[in-house]
Amino acid sequence: MICHGGTFRGDRLPRGARRLGWASSIILFGLSSCAGMAPAPSGSAALNQFRRAESMFDRAMYPEAVREYHAVAAQYPDDPLAGQALYEAAYAQIYYKNPDVDYGSAVKDFQNLVQKYPDSAWRGRAQNWLNFLGQLETLKMEKEKLKNDLQKLLDLDMELEKKRRELK
Repeated sequence: MICHGGTFRGDRLPRGARRLGWASSIILFGLSSCAGMAPAPSGSAALNQFRRAESMFDRAMYPEAVREYHAVAAQYPDDPLAGQALYEAAYAQIYYKNPDVDYGSAVKDFQNLVQKYPDSAWRGRAQNWLNFLGQLETLKMEKEKLKNDLQKLLDLDMELEKKRRELK
């Protein structure tokens, strides 16, 4: 086939070959136009449930939002939104306005995301949070140790002061 002025001319090919050529062109055009399109981000049921969770988060209904995000990930594990739902569930659990912050549960959700969805765009962010939360836990442990050491020093100081008074 020869393209000329926007129309296809198949006068050099036998009639059957022209039909095959047209059919092939239509199929190839259809496939090539689809190849440039991004896949649909999510099924409508998963997307609707994800949006409900987002709405709950926006209304400061954090425990409900976490449950809804978990439901998205559990009910639609193969959906592209599953990894993001785990990320959002974890984030909601450590969100500064959430009065019921739960670092341990957030760590579990971030770890699930990293393990179950290694190709997710949310994996890197989850890994960053895991690193940060790990450092936070280390600092908490160090703080507790320093607090205990300080208490021991205070107790020792009190004992020394008591003995000093006895010697006078």
